[in-house]
Amino acid sequence: MASSAASCAHCGKKGVVLKRCACCKQVFYCGAECQAAGWKGHKKKCEPPLPLEQVFAKVLEAHEADDWRGVLKWEGCMEELLDHFAVHAGGRNVILTAFSRAQDSGLKSTGRREHAHSAIVLLERRVKLLGTMERFRDQCAVLCEIADNLLRLGKVQDAETCLQRARNVGAQHGFFSAECEACLGLGQICMADGRQEDGLDLLRNALAAAPLNEADDSHCELNALQGLINALFETNAIDELEPLVPRFREAAKIESRKIEKVSSGEFRIFYFSARLHEVLCIPALFPALPLRQGQ
Repeated sequence: MASSAASCAHCGKKGVVLKRCACCKQVFYCGAECQAAGWKGHKKKCEPPLPLEQVFAKVLEAHEADDWRGVLKWEGCMEELLDHFAVHAGGRNVILTAFSRAQDSGLKSTGRREHAHSAIVLLERRVKLLGTMERFRDQCAVLCEIADNLLRLGKVQDAETCLQRARNVGAQHGFFSAECEACLGLGQICMADGRQEDGLDLLRNALAAAPLNEADDSHCELNALQGLINALFETNAIDELEPLVPRFREAAKIESRKIEKVSSGEFRIFYFSARLHEVLCIPALFPALPLRQGQ
């Protein structure tokens, strides 16, 4: 039986009953016609299956090497691997993580929307599994990953619902990192939708939660500051924006020191400082001209 993410190796069709190649058990076909048509390309790779322990090792090796194609090569074995680890929740989580990350990398590399659909299915399974494992912080992070993929598919309402789920789980279990990430996503959605007052309130909540995050992660504060500064710049809220720039600068420096190299954060220091300088200079140069939104 095919996995929910599987597709016909010849025509690419999904959502139908697929039959597994009897020899390699790694690819699926709609039926004999597609299998015969695809045999010329498949026969060079068609080999008897490896023991599941070896398949698992190869999946992990490809995952650790960021080789998404190498992971998805074994997609046809995913359900068997999950069944093999039926009583080992940690192993099942590792498998779902490897395949969902591979689908996400596939989307970024190819732009093919089916990778986003497949990633969402796998990530939802991780959400359920992490709930049974009581790993609620990880569960919140995965819900935010789902929201990212939903946004890529243009499903804004579903993404908003998913981020609210993450926020609720984080609040229930006391994870400020979830509050920060979920509010940041929700605030950006509101701003893009023209709900500026709601968006700014959510982004302020994200920034308030950032320093309290349980991992003591400066990257969390950096992202929240960036989101709020962008929104304040768009709404010309200069008085509130100005004191945030030095704070952003310090957070970026801390983050840069942690990774021991010049990061994009260093560039953003100058970027935001330049934007603030430009905004503050405009009234002085042209006192009769009011600021326009987005200027």
